[in-house]
Amino acid sequence: MEKDQQIELGSMLVAHWQSLLSCDCIPSAGKFQPDASLKDILPHILILEVDSSDVKLSLLGPGHDGRFPINPTGLSYLETLPPERRYPTMLRVQAMLQQKCGARLEFEEKTDDGSMASTFLTVVPFAPDTSRSACLVAVAPPDTQAGDDAANSTPFLGRPLKNFDYLDLGFGVPSPIVEKIMGVEGPSPDLEWPDLKSLVE
Repeated sequence: MEKDQQIELGSMLVAHWQSLLSCDCIPSAGKFQPDASLKDILPHILILEVDSSDVKLSLLGPGHDGRFPINPTGLSYLETLPPERRYPTMLRVQAMLQQKCGARLEFEEKTDDGSMASTFLTVVPFAPDTSRSACLVAVAPPDTQAGDDAANSTPFLGRPLKNFDYLDLGFGVPSPIVEKIMGVEGPSPDLEWPDLKSLVE
């Protein structure tokens, strides 16, 4: 799938997210009820639930078949990443929820003919409510891999990032200085994650 088509899938998710806004708070997780406007992206959806110290894959669309050696639903997303990426990733998750912004990630995947192609993943945040945890809803295009090579390769979300950019959803994005700081220092032993319950709409 071409880059423009991949970005268009992400834009559809962003438009749906913006349609759910009713105030200056991000929409709550319970408001994400996919409808006909999302039929083109539903196979490529993945949902990551966020608690105070971890991010878990809670839903994976059928379009991701072959991207993971095992079904990762219910497992820690952070554990699919190399150790050095886990802390910066958690801080970026927190930043999206607190800054009310999204993100676009670029990975490389191997195609059927053995060449490498970019995959663009678009993410939007949802606040916790009385029945659901805070979550990130993401869309990635159809799998570009095939055959045994896909099953034996590094799991999709654990592959090296080519690029990461925050998406301004109408509330701004973290400053480059903050992003630089977040990616440099590891957590202190007594670090406590921010309380996400404060984000309830």
